[in-house]
Amino acid sequence: MRAIIAVACCLSAIPARAAVLRPYTELTSGTVRLGDLFDQLGDTPDRVLGQAPAPGEKITVEAPQLAAIARDFGVDWRPQSGSERSVLQRPGQAISASLVTDCLLTALRAAGAPPDGDVVLPNFTPPMIGTGATPKLQASQVSYDLPSGRFSAIVTIQDGEGDVPTLRLSGQIVAMRDASTLVHRLPIGAVLTAEDVAPMRARAAALQGAIPLTPQQAIGMAIKHEISPGQPLTKGDLMRPIMVARGATVHMTLDTSGIALTAMGVALESGGIGENVRVQNPTSHAVVVGEVTGANTVRVAPGTLPQLNLATSQ
Repeated sequence: MRAIIAVACCLSAIPARAAVLRPYTELTSGTVRLGDLFDQLGDTPDRVLGQAPAPGEKITVEAPQLAAIARDFGVDWRPQSGSERSVLQRPGQAISASLVTDCLLTALRAAGAPPDGDVVLPNFTPPMIGTGATPKLQASQVSYDLPSGRFSAIVTIQDGEGDVPTLRLSGQIVAMRDASTLVHRLPIGAVLTAEDVAPMRARAAALQGAIPLTPQQAIGMAIKHEISPGQPLTKGDLMRPIMVARGATVHMTLDTSGIALTAMGVALESGGIGENVRVQNPTSHAVVVGEVTGANTVRVAPGTLPQLNLATSQ
């Protein structure tokens, strides 16, 4: 009996295991708990200490504050050097600008903005929400001025974790056009393929009345002059690929009354598929106008009258 009592007295004299400071913790919620600062707490790690930093931010808890927390919550921990600290980092993900502009476009179009306009937000800084959260955006207090296209609005972001970032935004709606641009620099005369062009949106005002081309319209066309990648392609930038070059010998075809006639001629100008070029008969020096149908091939319309090549006859 005395032996049992002696053992019990020895056990009661052994101090409980001291808590261990956690120098770094990655937070997974919107609150800071005791277990985020200390390990080996037994049954008390879930005790809430306060609000976590905003997503994407961190806080550093220095030794004096750690000692005060340990004392207030009965944690067996004391600073040894006074330089102890614990960093609490809350990871986050940035809300893409496209999510914000899509939310604004819906509200602005309901307020009278043009359906083909895009939102311009100068100096926009993407807000942060919790990692893995699915954001829900809502625009309110929308003010829109039709003549200038300027607007202001408040966008509230719900992330499901209790954080509600609120953005006070102002910007402008600008008219845009669907266009295309070169992916890389190409030489003059190069024929565009699907690998050479990419879709883009271009400001209508910057086009200065030029007609932009979509990728589908640009593919198969040839570059007329030097074009920098990123510049919207317009109708004036491209031409049909040259199928008949000036001075080349061409085959002229004429279908009339069920009879197909062919003759040779010399092209007096260059042209692409579907374009009309003048062709001279090398013997009679007569000139006819025909439509380019292929490589060095021209179709002359029935009833086309020859023209006199004045330069040759002089």
